[in-house]
Amino acid sequence: MAEVTKEIEKAITGQYPIIYLNSTEERRVVKLLRQLAEKQSDDFPVVIWSCTNGLDIKDVAEETKDPAKALKLIIDDSKPGFYIMKDLLDFTGKPQLDRLLLDAYEKFCKRNDLFIFIISPDKTVPNRLSSVIYQLDVALPSLAEMLAHLNELQKETATRKLRDKALKDIAHSLCGLTLNDATHVMHQINHCEKITTVAVTNLINECKKRRVTSGGMSSLEYVPVDMDINQVGGLGRLKEWINARKQLFTHKAQLDDMPIPRGILIMGISGCGKSLCAKAVAKTWNVPLFRLDMNLIFSQMHGSPEAAFHKVTQTVESAAPAVLWIDEIENGLGLLEGGNINQSHVFSAFLTWMQEKPPLVFVAATANQIESLPAELIRKGRFDQVFFCDLPDDEERAEILKIHIKANRQNPDDFNIKHLTKITKEWNAAEIEQAVNGGRIDATSQGHKFTTKDIAKHIDTIVPLSETMKEQVKKIRDWAWDRATPASKGKGRELSFSDDN
Repeated sequence: MAEVTKEIEKAITGQYPIIYLNSTEERRVVKLLRQLAEKQSDDFPVVIWSCTNGLDIKDVAEETKDPAKALKLIIDDSKPGFYIMKDLLDFTGKPQLDRLLLDAYEKFCKRNDLFIFIISPDKTVPNRLSSVIYQLDVALPSLAEMLAHLNELQKETATRKLRDKALKDIAHSLCGLTLNDATHVMHQINHCEKITTVAVTNLINECKKRRVTSGGMSSLEYVPVDMDINQVGGLGRLKEWINARKQLFTHKAQLDDMPIPRGILIMGISGCGKSLCAKAVAKTWNVPLFRLDMNLIFSQMHGSPEAAFHKVTQTVESAAPAVLWIDEIENGLGLLEGGNINQSHVFSAFLTWMQEKPPLVFVAATANQIESLPAELIRKGRFDQVFFCDLPDDEERAEILKIHIKANRQNPDDFNIKHLTKITKEWNAAEIEQAVNGGRIDATSQGHKFTTKDIAKHIDTIVPLSETMKEQVKKIRDWAWDRATPASKGKGRELSFSDDN
């Protein structure tokens, strides 16, 4: 809150009589303004107005529920103080009220003892008022403020005390949420049968999920992840990269000035596990996963694409640490013939955001046609690595077969994995999964035990992508040969974990 306090003090010393504070946290902002009022003098008045209670001044509350009457009383009386207006922005746009605000500005702009503060989560200020209202965004609570709030809660409501280190770790994880959210989460933690790291993390992630999904942004979707990295067959090099950075994507690593992972771009042949890897990152690092649909950004159902994208990034930042998954990124940010102004603006905004985003927002982007992406997007500094997912080799196909046979509640040792591996040469992971699932369905419908023969029979009915799209697969492989790091082990150059920057 220190930065916001400094900004408000600047506005006060600059004698801006009307100050708009953009925030959803009324209680927190009112508390701050009371503290600032005490700096003016010990008995500096703080008057609060709402449309339900009017001005909290004796004998005038009822008659000042009307915002115009409340403002006229403030102007006429001209008594020093902080006048905090909670609902005022909802009534602006009407000639009488706007005129009263303009009159208040003219009357009080040379005084340093009367200020009108408007608190609202709505950033829209009428144009005719924008030149007379000093506008400030109230940032979400800092770590110090969050920790102080948790300590207060410990004294007031905790049924059991948490150690200082545990409380600090929780404060780190709660950063990005409001103090109200933090209060509710702490109440839930106090009612846990056993307070464990996993239980606390799950409660905080659930709160972040609600915060993001309640924003009305259909282009941003919370993705529950119920799989772990061991359910990804092959891609050993990429999995090693993910595991090696588990301890780096934390608040502790940030405080220790460790290099924080920024993002990865996973390109390659369709059906080879790119999306699974994006999910595996979130699961391995134990952070929430959010999927961005670029098509809905450009649909203009949430206003202009630039404004919609800005709101999405702000929402994801509030949920940090988190993973933002952008699937088939080339469809939204790729090169289009003839150009597109909206796309160009969003692309520029995306590049800027990737460069300046908070450390604990990790971008996991996938692409099928990476040659469609502008060079600025894939250069070093935007993403830590560009990985290429090729068709699985013999060892990887064997691993994928075992994973899907186990998923069908069967023992892989009862199947001829060697034979199945041989007859699925040049198949992708999705096709192998389809063959195993199809074989299980056939066996069940025919009423006999599920065997190798069922899978092999189903394999005969599938034409793999490597055949139907042979030219496209070759083109992708040729492009990636010396431009991307192979996601699988034993293919291409060996990856050094110090390679990222």
